Amino acid sequence: MDFIRISDVKIKVTLSPEDLDRYVAEGERDRPAGSHGTLRAILREIRRETGFDATGERVLMQMFPGADGGCELFVTRLGKLPENARDSKKPAELPAAAFPLRSAVFAFERLPPLLAVCRHLCHVGYPHLSAVYYGDDGLWYLVLQERIPRDRPSPLSFVEEFGRRRRAGSTLAYIKEHGACVSGSDAVATLAPLA
Repeated sequence: MDFIRISDVKIKVTLSPEDLDRYVAEGERDRPAGSHGTLRAILREIRRETGFDATGERVLMQMFPGADGGCELFVTRLGKLPENARDSKKPAELPAAAFPLRSAVFAFERLPPLLAVCRHLCHVGYPHLSAVYYGDDGLWYLVLQERIPRDRPSPLSFVEEFGRRRRAGSTLAYIKEHGACVSGSDAVATLAPLA
């Protein structure tokens, strides 16, 4: 496991496949915590090795799969948990903005439907990063970010009328190796006028 301190509130962790196996096994021993057990094990190791302490704070963890079966994990401290959340076993209800962003990838067989989606997203004021790739498989890929509050559908559900949602992790790994980036971090605004 390798660490790179990005700022006082953010750290990058590189995990090998062996590291992942070890932390998943450790997390499974903490059955009451479920999948959170694995994340807690990783956070404990980060604290022990670097002093980066997220105890009692809301944490955003972003994972990007590596070609070797490992991953890069970006851990960001978002601030202290509310008092009632620290004392309660039940998680506190958070405002929609507090839910983490996650990647959403959609595949399109043709360019015009992708451009129509970009036009609509631009019209409604889509605020996050976006990218478009053209894959070796002849498909267009739109990479977006979404924030999904509990008990609500994804705000990007409408995109599935135009293209197919793909698993973000494996598709991102594929297009980075077998695709060409057409538009980087602001694809929605760049491509919307072309629709």
